[in-house]
Amino acid sequence: MENDKNLTVLITGAGSGMGLHTAQTLALLGYKVFAGIRDPQGRNAHKSKRLLEPVESQGKSMEIVDLDILLEDSCEQAAKTIIDKEGAIDVVIHNAAHLFIGYAEAFKPEQIASSFNTNVLGAHRLNRAVLPYMRKEGKGLILYVGSGITNVTAPFMAPYVLGKAALDALAENTAYEISQFGVESTILMPGVYMDDTSHFETAEFPADETVMKAYDRLQKDYDHYEDGLRNLFRFGDAPIQSVADKIAEILALPAGERPLRTTVDYSDWVAEPGNGVREALTERAFKILGYSHLLKIKK
Repeated sequence: MENDKNLTVLITGAGSGMGLHTAQTLALLGYKVFAGIRDPQGRNAHKSKRLLEPVESQGKSMEIVDLDILLEDSCEQAAKTIIDKEGAIDVVIHNAAHLFIGYAEAFKPEQIASSFNTNVLGAHRLNRAVLPYMRKEGKGLILYVGSGITNVTAPFMAPYVLGKAALDALAENTAYEISQFGVESTILMPGVYMDDTSHFETAEFPADETVMKAYDRLQKDYDHYEDGLRNLFRFGDAPIQSVADKIAEILALPAGERPLRTTVDYSDWVAEPGNGVREALTERAFKILGYSHLLKIKK
């Protein structure tokens, strides 16, 4: 994959927060951006307008593509639309996610399943739609917007933590296989971001109110949740634009030199030491297994 701005990029969850900022940033840099939004001409037309206006006002362009990662047909159609128009999909950014807040026991099993459906299976559906094209071309980048909570867990958001941990596992396990077709993978692990994102305002809460009431002794801790998270920002707030800038930095790296994991963090979450241990132990195990070649991109 050439190290230039003439790359075709598909990003999920582009209607708000990190996805919106990333789509706009990459479009303004000159990338061919396809911003995935559900029902972009209907109920989310306002999101499409908000996404496009700043880009078009500066003489740049961006394509909006109807994409619902919960539907296999939608993923396949989005991929086909881009291939028909551009002939290639160079980069896929898995950004779409859904937050859950509450006591673990109070979430019904179907809510846990819903988190997995959005936070990990959606990425797998889209991978299955785009990887045949990337494998055929022998190049590409799959970038996952993961989370530092896969190294240092967070209280009161079990379904979300489970989903992000599964996404991380999916990303890493897939990476070692598609690397042999020249396709790179990067797991970006943001720290805590509280502002300029719809993450918290659209969060889902436990459906079992009876169990919620049984946890009264934790109410003070639960009520302190937002204040506790903000205590992590000892050096100023976290600008959401920093995630978009980090993604642009990753895309600008030469093909074959992008990291499997990297972070962007303005808080005291500090996932980096865990990443270092993971990488060292994985390299050791793969060497013993005779799989060291899977850790490198085949060119």
